[in-house]
Amino acid sequence: MPERSLLGIISRTAYWVEWWRRFGPASGNEPKLKDPFGRYVITTFVKGTNMGPYEAARHIPGVSGHELSLAANRHFSIPTLNEAIADLVNAHARLDISQAWGDGTTVAADGTHMDTYLDNLLAETSVRYGKPGGIAYHHISDTYVALFTHFIPCGVWEAVYIIEGLLKNTSEVKPTTVHADTQGQSFPVFALAHLLGFDLMPRIRNRKDLTFYRPTKRTEYMCIDALFGESGHNSIDFDLIESQFRHLMRVAVSVREGAISSTLLLRRLRSGSRKNATYTAFREVGRVIHTVY
Repeated sequence: MPERSLLGIISRTAYWVEWWRRFGPASGNEPKLKDPFGRYVITTFVKGTNMGPYEAARHIPGVSGHELSLAANRHFSIPTLNEAIADLVNAHARLDISQAWGDGTTVAADGTHMDTYLDNLLAETSVRYGKPGGIAYHHISDTYVALFTHFIPCGVWEAVYIIEGLLKNTSEVKPTTVHADTQGQSFPVFALAHLLGFDLMPRIRNRKDLTFYRPTKRTEYMCIDALFGESGHNSIDFDLIESQFRHLMRVAVSVREGAISSTLLLRRLRSGSRKNATYTAFREVGRVIHTVY
């Protein structure tokens, strides 16, 4: 295959997919630019490579740093950027080669450390990496394309962002199974994923330390009973689930319709009190799904 420059690849995909048409003034009017195609392609290249408009203008003839900065600040936004990403994901899904890897029903979620300046609002010092920055939390489809990305602070519980990326995915690729690292195994996350119709499949380490839960206190198993702890303990409270089921479904519908953020809900449930009926109901459902998994 012939060699292609990165800027040339961006230009070709913009011409074929026309994702550049998603950008424009906040008023919704047509951009009053002499060459909006070229301006948006170069701005995307500059922002994607993290060069900065004035540094890029030193190496790209025919454009000034002010012009690139103006386009980035007034013609680009997070919603329009996500729409352009969805256009690319849809175009990628229609390629024959993408079907050789998967059918789009599976997605993997994980974070990558990104270096930032100390005065960034989201920047924190990462204990794992020993330097300041943030976490770019990606949802990668089994067709090898990124569906959605969050930028989150270091040190947060990444599991609470698993569902959010799936719900905000506006592309035609609709995964139903999500793989995550060990941080993904949380009872409320298991419960919410099940209520929303997703199969959560995290990597689980230290399996010998896990606790399995019985359907009733009187249930005993012939060969694997030791996995469930002491006899008569670690049982599921199905009466609580039944009494709170209508409320659980109301919460799930609210999350699905965008009335409440799944990130905010899971963050509150993770620190919830055992006296909170909603938290305990989510915990019981999560124990069921976690044990089955």
